Amino acid sequence: MPKDDAIYVGHMLDTARQAMDLLRGLSREEYDRNDSVRIALAHLVQVIGEAASRVSEPTRLAHPEVP
Repeated sequence: MPKDDAIYVGHMLDTARQAMDLLRGLSREEYDRNDSVRIALAHLVQVIGEAASRVSEPTRLAHPEVP
C-alpha cells in the first residue's frame, strides 16, 4: 500500500472510531432527538468519504472486500 493510501485508510479508521464513540450508549430515540449528534455524525461520514475518494485505484482493486 502506498504511503499516502496508508495515511488515508488510517484517517478513515480513526474517524470511524470517533463516530462509534459518538453513538455509543445512545438509543435510536436519543439519536433522533439530538440535532448536534446527527450533524456531527454526518460530518464524520463526510470526512471518511473524502479520505476514501483519495485512496488510489490499485489499493481499491487490491481490497475488493471493502465497499
